[in-house]
Amino acid sequence: MNNVWGSMEQYDPVVWNWIIAVYLFMAGLSAGSMLVAIGLRWYKQSRGLPVDGLPVIKASAIIGPAAICAGMALLVLDLTKPFEFYLILLNYNLTSVMAWGVLVLLVYIPLVFIYAALVFEKPLLSVMPSLKGLLGFCRSMENGLNKLIFALAIGVGVYTGFLLSAMISYPILNTAVLPALFLASALSVGSAGNILVATLFFSKKPSDCIEQVHRIEYPVAFNEALCLVLLFVGLNFSGPAAQAATAAISHGVWAQVFWIGVVGLGLAVPVVANTFAPKSWKHTKPFLITVSCCTIMGVLALRHFVVYAGQTYIS
Repeated sequence: MNNVWGSMEQYDPVVWNWIIAVYLFMAGLSAGSMLVAIGLRWYKQSRGLPVDGLPVIKASAIIGPAAICAGMALLVLDLTKPFEFYLILLNYNLTSVMAWGVLVLLVYIPLVFIYAALVFEKPLLSVMPSLKGLLGFCRSMENGLNKLIFALAIGVGVYTGFLLSAMISYPILNTAVLPALFLASALSVGSAGNILVATLFFSKKPSDCIEQVHRIEYPVAFNEALCLVLLFVGLNFSGPAAQAATAAISHGVWAQVFWIGVVGLGLAVPVVANTFAPKSWKHTKPFLITVSCCTIMGVLALRHFVVYAGQTYIS
C-alpha cells in the first residue's frame, strides 16, 4: 500500500454506471431482434413460404430502430459534453474498438429505419405517398440490405463485448468470452422482445411464426450458460487477481443479481417453463408474455452485473 495516497478502498471503482448497462442492453436488444427476424425471413423464404405481414418481423421493425436510438440517446446524455457528441463522428482512430463501433452504428442505424419502412410500406405510403419511388428503389435491393443489416447486427452485438474486454485492469471484463456472451444474450433478448411485441400487438393466432422463434430459446440459453461457465472457469485459472474476481458470483449484492436475475429469471425460468409447461399453455398470451419478460429482465440483469461487478474487481 502506498502510505502517501492510502488504501484504494476509499475510492469508488465504478466509472460506468447504469446508463452504460442500459445502453449495452438496448444495443443487444436491437441487434438480436434484427438477427432473429431476418433469420426467420430467410428460413421461410427458403421453403417458399410467405413472409409479408408476419408478426415477429413487424415486431423487429419496431424494436430494431427504437431500441438502438434509445440506447444512443442514453449514451449521449452520459457524456460530459453531450452537445459535442458529433466530434466522434468526425475523428476516427481505427486502432480503437470504439471507433469501429461508431462506424458500424453509423451504417446500421439508418439501415434499420429503411428495414422498418419496407416492413410497414403500405401504411407509410398511405401517409406519405411521396416516398413511393424511394421505397421502390430500396425494395429492389431488399435482399442485399437484409444481408448487410444481418452482418452489421452481429457487429453491434459483439462490439460492446470487445470494447469492455479491452479494459485490461478488470479481470471479469478482460476476457475473450465476453463478446460471445454478449452476442448470445443479444439473440436471447432479441427473440424474447420479438415474441413479446408480436404477442401484444400483432399476433392473431398461435401459428404466427412465434413457435419457430420460440424454438431457438433452448440453443441460445445453452450457449449463454456455456459462455458464463467459460468466463468464470477462465478466471479461476488466470492468476490470483482473476481468481479473486470469482467472488462476484459468491458474495455481495451482485452475486444475488447474478443468481436470481441472470441465472434464475434469464435462464432457468424460460427453460423450465418451456420444458414442463402443459402444451395447452405454451402458446397462450399469458405464458408467452411471462416467459419473454423473464428473459428480458435476465439479460438486463446480466448487463448490469457485467458493468458493475466487472468494475468492482481490479487486478
